[in-house]
Amino acid sequence: MTTRPAIVGGFILGALALGVAATLLFGGARLFATTSRVVVFFNEPVAGLDVGAPVTFKGARIGSVRNIAIQFSTDTLTARIPVILELQPEKIVWEGGDLGKSLADYRRLVQAGLRAQLALQSLVTGQLSVDLEFRPNTSAGLVGTMPDIPEIPSVPSELGQLRNEVANLPLRDLANAAEKALVSVGHLSDRLDARLDPLIDSTQRAADAATHVFGTADKAVLRLQTDASTALHDLDLLVVDARRQVNVRGGEVSQTLAAVDRAADQANKLLVSLNGLADPHGSFRDNLESAARDLAATSGSLRGFAETVERNPNTLLLGRGGR
Repeated sequence: MTTRPAIVGGFILGALALGVAATLLFGGARLFATTSRVVVFFNEPVAGLDVGAPVTFKGARIGSVRNIAIQFSTDTLTARIPVILELQPEKIVWEGGDLGKSLADYRRLVQAGLRAQLALQSLVTGQLSVDLEFRPNTSAGLVGTMPDIPEIPSVPSELGQLRNEVANLPLRDLANAAEKALVSVGHLSDRLDARLDPLIDSTQRAADAATHVFGTADKAVLRLQTDASTALHDLDLLVVDARRQVNVRGGEVSQTLAAVDRAADQANKLLVSLNGLADPHGSFRDNLESAARDLAATSGSLRGFAETVERNPNTLLLGRGGR
């Protein structure tokens, strides 16, 4: 009876020892790790940012969100949301000396442009993280209500910038313009519906007429094809008959061509003879000119005799000496 409680107590002590060993083994580094805390005041909603959310520098995790609280001012009746970040310095290697151990070090980092910004981890869950990055061209607006903890200025996130741009849009004017556009589209649709039916009927009639025309054209083409085939057949027969006639009349054509050739030769000779007669130095030309002179003399004698007879008709009976 006395050994059983001892055994139970031994099991309990062993379990506690195993628990402590496991805690030291798996979480010992976290328990004894050196950490550094900073505060960030965000000027936008932090919905989706939870304790334990990662703190990154250009995507590399260097810490986590330690606490999210609300700081309410009774003087100005305004609320701020300080977010405590817990950084792990062992994940940052400094070249030329360590920084981030004092308030002066953080002031130097802030002057160099160190800023904090909310980043979206997942579009599905909407969870946020805090990303640190050097942005020297941005303003460093410090709140300064927690002087014991280094403060890192915040800059609007991309989602916050988009939210502000959407908030600054004239949504009511856009909605009114969209409503007017939809009304105009509705009127246009009604007018189109009223005019489409006659247009469709007209198109159908035009299509029917075109179908009829195509049918008629097909028939005409078939008739034309038949007539063309007949004409080509007749032309073929005509060509065959002409070839036969040429073969039959070939001899006569040859004789006719020979006769024409002979006639052309005789005509050529006649032209040569005529050219010879017309030659100014030829004998025929001289004889012809002599005959022309004699004929002219004879004509002059006859003309004188005629004039004598006309003046004195008795000359035919008595002669020129008779009176």
